[in-house]
Amino acid sequence: MSDINVLKRGRKPTLTDSAKKRRRTAVNAKCNKNRIYLGSQYDRWSELKCALRLQSHAEVAKILLDRYEFHTQTDQGNPNTIDANTISEKPTNPVTNINDVNTAVEKPTSPAPTCSAMSEETSSANTLLTTSTPGPLQSKLQQHSVHLSDVSEISSSEREHESRYVEETQMSGIEEISRKTDSLWKSAQSSFVNPFDLTITISEGNYEDDDDNFSDEDYEPKSENEGFEDESADPSDQQEEDLGPSIKKIRSETEVDTFLDDRPLIVYMSSILSLAKTHIPPICAVKGCRLPLTIKMELISSALYLKWVCQNKHLAHKWCSQPILNRRLHSGDLVFSAGILLSGNNYQKIADLAKFIRLPILCNSTFLKIQRTYLVPSIDSFWVQSQDMVLQEFRDKEIVILGDGRMDSPGHCAQFCSYTFMEYNTKKILTIVTMDKRMTEKKSTNLEKACFLKGLRQLLDKNMKVVEVVTDAHIQVESLMKKEFSNIKHSFDIWHGAKNLGKKVVKVAQEQKANKPLLEWSRDIVNHFWHCADISTTEQEFIGSWFGIMHHTVNKHQWMIAYSDTAGNECKHGPLSSEREKGWLTGATPPHDALIKIVMDKRFLRKIPYYLNCRSTAELENFQNVILKYASKRHSYGPSTYNARNQLAAIDHNAHCERKVVTNKDGTKRLQRYYSKKGGRWTATEVKTPKQYIYIPELMKHIIMKRLSDDIGMSRRVILDPFDPRRLSATIAPVPPPPTQDLMAAKISRFNREDLDRTIDYDFDQTIDYEWPTN
Repeated sequence: MSDINVLKRGRKPTLTDSAKKRRRTAVNAKCNKNRIYLGSQYDRWSELKCALRLQSHAEVAKILLDRYEFHTQTDQGNPNTIDANTISEKPTNPVTNINDVNTAVEKPTSPAPTCSAMSEETSSANTLLTTSTPGPLQSKLQQHSVHLSDVSEISSSEREHESRYVEETQMSGIEEISRKTDSLWKSAQSSFVNPFDLTITISEGNYEDDDDNFSDEDYEPKSENEGFEDESADPSDQQEEDLGPSIKKIRSETEVDTFLDDRPLIVYMSSILSLAKTHIPPICAVKGCRLPLTIKMELISSALYLKWVCQNKHLAHKWCSQPILNRRLHSGDLVFSAGILLSGNNYQKIADLAKFIRLPILCNSTFLKIQRTYLVPSIDSFWVQSQDMVLQEFRDKEIVILGDGRMDSPGHCAQFCSYTFMEYNTKKILTIVTMDKRMTEKKSTNLEKACFLKGLRQLLDKNMKVVEVVTDAHIQVESLMKKEFSNIKHSFDIWHGAKNLGKKVVKVAQEQKANKPLLEWSRDIVNHFWHCADISTTEQEFIGSWFGIMHHTVNKHQWMIAYSDTAGNECKHGPLSSEREKGWLTGATPPHDALIKIVMDKRFLRKIPYYLNCRSTAELENFQNVILKYASKRHSYGPSTYNARNQLAAIDHNAHCERKVVTNKDGTKRLQRYYSKKGGRWTATEVKTPKQYIYIPELMKHIIMKRLSDDIGMSRRVILDPFDPRRLSATIAPVPPPPTQDLMAAKISRFNREDLDRTIDYDFDQTIDYEWPTN
């Protein structure tokens, strides 16, 4: 039995994934409210931590609490009481430097003092705070021979507000202090932890017996909400305690302006580590110079150069933020250009992004040179290799292929057409062909037929055993298959056939008001067409079942004579419910007569053999959306670039067509719902695992190796490929372009400049007398 079928113990979870996420977010939000906010005293806290050579902030807090309790007990003379007035007193000689703190303090080894949640009560100035009996705590502190300075010397300046919350609280054995936050803590961010909501529980037993099993270094206080991961929390808040003085922090408007004037860079980690490990003396090492060195910065494309020079222009050291390829091409420029194309982006959008964040990148002309010289050829060779591997899987097998074409723009003004052939069972792309309208005498209506013919011949020339081709009902492709590929079965996409049938029914029902009752039966007629194509193997079987819809719609489920020898003379559905959502049609009425014309249409009946196998090209239609990612219809591309972007879409599809469905913890498939605006109903789909793009590193390596093996460079004469459409015509226009100056001179505007500057003054005070006609 598989692990999925094994039942887990306990009650089954009743919450959905969305409810679990909301509950987890609420719990984490509550937990984030209990974070310590040091405010402006954070730097002093960090300096104290470094001076005492402590590893964690908990150790710093422990020492401060130990100091506070020991000092209070020794000064008051009564180890069990603390005067509340002494808490609010300001130090007479506050310490402003951490070096003034007694550096002889050693890290105590006693466990942290017990400190539980504090409750808020109003108290007078003479209120006393009762503490627990020192017991082992005092003996532990007395073991240190160091001097414990006044607690006020290392406390923050915010001690004044704490006196408002001190109260007299009776305790036994363990110190329990309850306190709530005031307006200062309420105004703090919700992502901070309130230290008074943390609970530290330490037994009052013999400490010496636990020394072998307990270490203060391993001790960490636990909050009641610990153990939940906050996926929506800001990671910067969690890492703030690890920030040091060398990391810049932005707190004021002036610092924001300075930050926005700065520039991000594309820097490689190896270059940063190399710079960090390099020791550069501050003085020029040239004999007799000994002048101080200054750092000069220079931006070249996307790379930053640092030069250490003196006033005599002696170069002491030079550093670049990126590794350099042959002939001084920055690796960042090549990889950045490859990333733009391989991710389906466009240079202009990325250039705007870089401009907004002040990121220096390569210029447009350099990008086009890199794309033409290294990217497009590398993608083409990579696609040929991956295509050969796919075709090898079906070399000696009879295959059914799906075919569909896509224009780069709607209407009859398309310049490119890409035609894709997909294997029916595995849904892998076998080949993809792109053509320019200049290859079809600048007629875009002939592009799909030409692409289909070219792609099918490529597969047949590679000895692929194609037994059936499934396409949409394209007239030119249908005629081509009859004439040149009559030995191959040609089928139509059942989805397109059902859609066209539904359009006919809706159109007829809306033409005349009398045919409106037929509109309610449109979905049932389409579903019956799907049913007939699914159960039929011959044309006669299809007709015998298909004609039954004419009788069923008028509530007649048996008829006298069957329409074929293999079909019966009755409906094959079960008992019908007495409750009807729509009414029956009436025979010999306009809606029923219109239905008979649609069902018995001769042109429709001649297409029945194309639907008998009930094939669908739905997966191929989904692949067209992948092409939109790499070759959007809102951008124009050159022939080679458009072909490369379509090849990238095919590589992407083949690498991820076998993705598995995401499963929940209980083994069920994860589903996702979406609303279809066109269909007007909700639909659920399976959630696939995210794409990994495992082919990208290998493709990147192809591109870099092509640059390293190039002995000429990018500044070369552009030679068009033998099949490049630009060899036929420089433009797609039917006539050559005239000079630009002549076009500008012949340009005439319908608006005169004087008319644009003319204004009309209206006198709103002037009244107009109207004479109304009298009867």
